[in-house]
Amino acid sequence: MKARKTTIGLILCGALLTAIGCGGQRTANMETTKMETTQTEKWNGIFPKGDRAPADWFTGTVWLHMLAQKTGGDEYGIGSVTFEPGARSNWHTHPAGQTLVVIDGQGLYQERGQKIRTINKGETIVCDPNIEHWHGATPNTRMTHIAITNDKGAGNVTWLKPVTDEEYKVGR
Repeated sequence: MKARKTTIGLILCGALLTAIGCGGQRTANMETTKMETTQTEKWNGIFPKGDRAPADWFTGTVWLHMLAQKTGGDEYGIGSVTFEPGARSNWHTHPAGQTLVVIDGQGLYQERGQKIRTINKGETIVCDPNIEHWHGATPNTRMTHIAITNDKGAGNVTWLKPVTDEEYKVGR
């Protein structure tokens, strides 16, 4: 029993020494940890925010975390997309359709020629193939959705023009 306590004590001492590290590294690591903690405290999403989405396709700040990439055997890709307040996609189409499942916040969805629709956590949008549409957050609320985008060899998206501020405000 004494040998077991000694072994556990040595393991704990080793872990403590590893955690303390060198003086200079300790400070840098502590600063990084503080930054990460602050960012983590502000983000309560199910999945990580991911990487900033390309500005060519979105207005405002949008984050994309791919959950499943399309592979040779799959006909779809799945991503968690977070729109900060006021952010939105460009107008676009999906040759094989897309399904959106809102998992947090409140957002907006519009098909060309239709009124803007408010979408809430727990709602699902099924966008038929080749329907011109856009989606994003409301002006005051962040929105995260899971995007399931079909491909079937036709490509997964055709990006069009940005949604103007006027278009974004119409119908709300």
